[in-house]
Amino acid sequence: MKRRFLTGLATAAMLTSVAVPVTNNMFLSNQAVEASATSDAFLSKVSLQAQKTSKKYGVYASLMLAQAALESGWGTSTLSTQANNFFGMKATGWTGATYSVKTAEQTSSGKTYYITAAFRKYSSYQASFDDYGLKMRTTLGNYGSLCYSKTWLENASSASAAAKAIKAAGYATDTNYATKLISHIGTYNLTKYDPVYSGTNYTAKVAKSGATYLYPTDHSVSPKKSYVTAGQTVTVTKTYTYYNGKKRMYLKGLGWINGESLNTGSSQAPSAADNAASVSGQMKVLMHSAAIYTSTGAKSTAKSVKAGKSVTTYGSVTINGAKYYRVNSASADQFIKASNFDGTSRKLKRNAYIYNNAGKRVGKTKWLKGSTHTVYGGSVKIKGKQYCIVGLNQYVKKANF
Repeated sequence: MKRRFLTGLATAAMLTSVAVPVTNNMFLSNQAVEASATSDAFLSKVSLQAQKTSKKYGVYASLMLAQAALESGWGTSTLSTQANNFFGMKATGWTGATYSVKTAEQTSSGKTYYITAAFRKYSSYQASFDDYGLKMRTTLGNYGSLCYSKTWLENASSASAAAKAIKAAGYATDTNYATKLISHIGTYNLTKYDPVYSGTNYTAKVAKSGATYLYPTDHSVSPKKSYVTAGQTVTVTKTYTYYNGKKRMYLKGLGWINGESLNTGSSQAPSAADNAASVSGQMKVLMHSAAIYTSTGAKSTAKSVKAGKSVTTYGSVTINGAKYYRVNSASADQFIKASNFDGTSRKLKRNAYIYNNAGKRVGKTKWLKGSTHTVYGGSVKIKGKQYCIVGLNQYVKKANF
């Protein structure tokens, strides 16, 4: 059996630091480091498209961005530059414009060969992302089941879980596909583009009568499930807050509804104590090794957590003017500074190179003076010099910021 293996060859002129073809499913981890100079520019171009698709189709924006980066080589493949195709979507069953490009295929025995194939050509970035979202919601698998349902926001507990599910569903033949996606999600802090989830339970009154829906998507995507009437008291058990402030809530036993359909005034909102006790955990990747603090801001006796570890967080609090995430459990008196997870944006005062934790320069990538990058936690010392963490095992000299 022949299977799709990789697509979208990029020329050396498009990404001179990459000496091998940028591929659909075989984008090597060291290339992610080489491409770090273009990652910010790429994300600035397509992150909003991913967030819009996330809201419309109920999928993780972080997973979309990780896939788009891998599939298109950070937007440098010919397929993405010439056809706005960021996900290697072939033209099978497609009635729109097409673009032909050389691609690699793999047989079931693992033998790779090259062909020229037709791919979907989109009129815009948004069209590419929306087609991906449609694929995630509507592709049928065996026995009529929905192939990618385990990647949906309401079914996957985290973007990492969705990455594993999309590989298991057969999106790509690369055996390390999920690992590469999870690495990108963590290294580039892509979860910041995802909607914010809360599992807080509280009651509210329906502001206007209307249908409820099966999925937390745009109504045009989801089947109707039930119906509510104005003034009806309902129980909210799940809430997604999207990039534009819009909310979708799950009403216990009834289905999903848009936030504007509910009256959620302050008199009905849960108290801070209730929220701390009931908020659901969210997995985050720790980018900077971090100490554990108590609710008073004092260092805890608990062992520090190393960078690269996935940590379950239970909402955020402000301690002495700084943001912290509660960790270990929703009621534990243990907190980690949010900057170690989320980072802060800083502008370079001079050109800078990327180094690893041994103080050795990684590739030839140069970040230009005046460009803005995410820095995690405080500085660290490597061979007597201070560096800022800009990714997992990626450092820039502190003096450059």
